[in-house]
Amino acid sequence: MTADNSDLQSLITNIDRKYTPLREVIKESWNRSSNYGLKTNNFKNKVLLNRNEIELRISKNKDFNDKFDRIFSEFRENIGEISAVFFITDKEGYVLSAKNHLNEFVNLKKGENFSEFYLGTNAAGLTLYSNQPATVKAEEHYFKYLTAYNSTAYPILDQYNNLKGCIAAFYTAELDNNLLEMIIKLFAFTLTDKIPADKILKSKNDKSAPKTGSKARYSFADIITNSKNMKKAIEVAQIAARNDSTVMLVGESGTGKEMFAQAIHNYNHRKNSPFVAVNVGAVPKDLVESEFFGYEEGAFTGARRGGRPGKFELANGGTIFLDEIEEMTLSAQQNLLRVIQEREVTRIGGTHALPIDVRIITATKSKLIDKVKKGEFREDLYYRLNVIRIPIPNLKDRRDDIMLLVNNFIKIHCQKFGIPVKKVAKISKKYFLEYNWPGNVRELENMIEGIITFALDDEVIKPKHLPRELINSQNTKEKKLDLMSLEAAEKTAVINALEKSNYNISKAAEILNISRATLYNKLNKYNIERK
Repeated sequence: MTADNSDLQSLITNIDRKYTPLREVIKESWNRSSNYGLKTNNFKNKVLLNRNEIELRISKNKDFNDKFDRIFSEFRENIGEISAVFFITDKEGYVLSAKNHLNEFVNLKKGENFSEFYLGTNAAGLTLYSNQPATVKAEEHYFKYLTAYNSTAYPILDQYNNLKGCIAAFYTAELDNNLLEMIIKLFAFTLTDKIPADKILKSKNDKSAPKTGSKARYSFADIITNSKNMKKAIEVAQIAARNDSTVMLVGESGTGKEMFAQAIHNYNHRKNSPFVAVNVGAVPKDLVESEFFGYEEGAFTGARRGGRPGKFELANGGTIFLDEIEEMTLSAQQNLLRVIQEREVTRIGGTHALPIDVRIITATKSKLIDKVKKGEFREDLYYRLNVIRIPIPNLKDRRDDIMLLVNNFIKIHCQKFGIPVKKVAKISKKYFLEYNWPGNVRELENMIEGIITFALDDEVIKPKHLPRELINSQNTKEKKLDLMSLEAAEKTAVINALEKSNYNISKAAEILNISRATLYNKLNKYNIERK
């Protein structure tokens, strides 16, 4: 069903989009999307299967779903450099598996539906409709919130050319469409055995050169603050970035330690080299050393053919960021100390050392010196890592920054959703300013995203849009203040009664209209001395 130009122009006017599709295939898809009753300002399709339904669909497509997971597990270091989210769907458009390497993208969930019927014009929907490869660029997407990205997809067909589903990707607009189309096509061929998966994995593992690390996205300009303590931290970090001394960032979860680490890297001469971030606490203790230092083929049962480089090799020439350094095992600490001293790393099962040139930045949320005193962290390593120490303040100690950050995150998420930037009601500001923010900036950003979702149809963020913990925190504070006011008034009344009665207990109790026993209790409660 194809709409002529006049029909399409009327359609575009009705659906509140200024963009006019030029490609015929996109025009037709827009027309179908409108006929399905979709609105371009919809935030996201609301179809989400329950766990049992998801598992049933995965089991029906187990073969290519397992291959997809296996391929992306093997290629995670390479794919991790690409700002994209890769996923596969069944023939009806339900997501079976997703690999998200696009931090700004709204997280995909298994069981969401990406067909045209639910998500309008997008590459996955077009491919499932036509059984043909498709690429949809930015504004060509039907939903506004998708227009910051391009998408591409390739059909998954069985041996009889029947549609089984598709493999697709959303990615940032600056990435080369041809590159993403090639990657998706290559993986589609692998999923359908046009290119055997083992052949792809073997050619990958036979490469002797270590893979490059991730990229650092943040600079000091991205750190929004009016706080004196935060500005001081930035000043020290900029000084530290001028050389390659080890840096220890100290702060609670969510304060922005990795943002500081990335900013230091991008301010340094290593900025065009790899930046590899590792959460030490998230690595299983029995895998720490192989993860950090790599291993040779045959080093242990299950070791990959050809071996595998560790994080230090991947970061060679650049920066490695070790978050939650306090969780590192004593054995790994010894090896890390050797790496710092000798500037070389030996893989597990290896016989020769590999020279490396890496700048080390660590982060901790605890008092590491206390672990040193308990013998849980090596003292010699502690002083090696603590050359330049940068404390990062909690958000509750940066009250002047709270509304700056609130407005910044509102702008970011409103742009992502393709809606006008919202304002914050005066009464809502009070809730933001008086909350303690135990999760710091990370908690604030996640909260704002949820608030925007619930306030999509309103221009102003009001208390009704705020989460319960924000409202309850303010109510609790007000109750405490009311209780304190009552107690202060009661204490004053007791003192006045005592003074009027010349500290005669019986007369003072009579003035207060309470018993002598009750008065004695209040004297003890408020620590009032008898004269």
